[in-house]
Amino acid sequence: MIRCADDEVAPAVATLGCPLAEFPITYLGIPLTLRRPTAAQLQPVVDKTAGKLPTWKAHLMNKAGRLAFVKSVLSAIPLHQLLVLAPPKKVLKLLEKIQRGFLWAGRADAQGGNCHVNWRRVCRPTSLGGLGIHDLERTGLALRTRWLWFARTDGNRAWAGLDLQFSREERAFFFASTFMILGDGRRALFWEDRWINGRSISEIAPQLYALIPKRRRKSRTVADGLQAHQWASDIHGTLGIQEIGQYLLTWRAIEHTTLSAGPDHLQWKWNASGTYTAQSAYLATFHGSTACPAWQLTWKGWAPPCVKFFHWLANLGRCWTADRLARRGLPHPPRCPLCDQVPESMNHLILECPFTKQVWHDALSWLHLPCSAPNGEGSLSVWWRTARQATPKPMHKGLTTATLLIPWMTWKHRNDCVFNA
Repeated sequence: MIRCADDEVAPAVATLGCPLAEFPITYLGIPLTLRRPTAAQLQPVVDKTAGKLPTWKAHLMNKAGRLAFVKSVLSAIPLHQLLVLAPPKKVLKLLEKIQRGFLWAGRADAQGGNCHVNWRRVCRPTSLGGLGIHDLERTGLALRTRWLWFARTDGNRAWAGLDLQFSREERAFFFASTFMILGDGRRALFWEDRWINGRSISEIAPQLYALIPKRRRKSRTVADGLQAHQWASDIHGTLGIQEIGQYLLTWRAIEHTTLSAGPDHLQWKWNASGTYTAQSAYLATFHGSTACPAWQLTWKGWAPPCVKFFHWLANLGRCWTADRLARRGLPHPPRCPLCDQVPESMNHLILECPFTKQVWHDALSWLHLPCSAPNGEGSLSVWWRTARQATPKPMHKGLTTATLLIPWMTWKHRNDCVFNA
């Protein structure tokens, strides 16, 4: 029972014929409380995630296999809670700790030395230089935005009309992701929605918007506001010079607005269909991030996942070549183990080494690819894009596969020379 007096409890229980329970309770796997759930109440989610870790099998899985397990299992378990709740940051950190530990070390916890790449970069989409593991905080924000979308677009929901509580970040993200296409103006809110060429009153006239009572902001529609300029009567408080200027600016912006017979339509700006999807909302949280120039080469070819994982690490400079060992003061060979001429680096090993150049020439000749072997290109992805232009389109996939496999086999041969010589 929620906020009921003692004399009201007994008749309700007798009428419904159900047992009486105290909060917090669990309903459909979601902890229900009168307040925001605490970290202790969400601990079962963390325990369930940790319980899914394969113990002895983890040592039989390479990093690519662990990556697939993290994506398909460990990242999927918290989604049910993230759809409804905004967990405390402590819970998110515990879940990420389990994912990070299993990916890099095959166990629930990993020390800093085991982690080759920062976890924030790991959780970026592959096109942005990450591994495509879902960032839990961004995923929760994208999933919970659906309730704001349904509240504005689907009035037939059982909870329609209720005063749902959303955080400031969720409301700000929804506001930035939508705009209103006017019809009859009966659904669009005059003061809140972005209906003036994709902008709202708060963006055009922020000082004027601050003079509008909150209750009026939530109720005044565009149709009511434009009728006989009733929107002007919503302004309360003292008008200064800036407010008067913004009042005139707003008047000019809406004076030629015309309404039509159809209903207003809320538009989602992150996809072509204009309708909310969780995927588009999640990708929108990375809007403005720098794209990775080598992601198509790394992830779009015909190659085993372990080869693609290696190239992702190599592109970030996280493989243990001699130059990286030297920067950390660790023992390392003074020269390249393949050519014994210059100090070893990843770029030298896969592109510049005389031994590697001969391997490239022989492999491309055997595959009958018309492109030339690497010769002075700055990176593997730069050579690949140049080679694609000289290769017929039906052979593009074969070229990409060869570009991935030749450095991988060179790396395997290098490791054999270092550790098994």
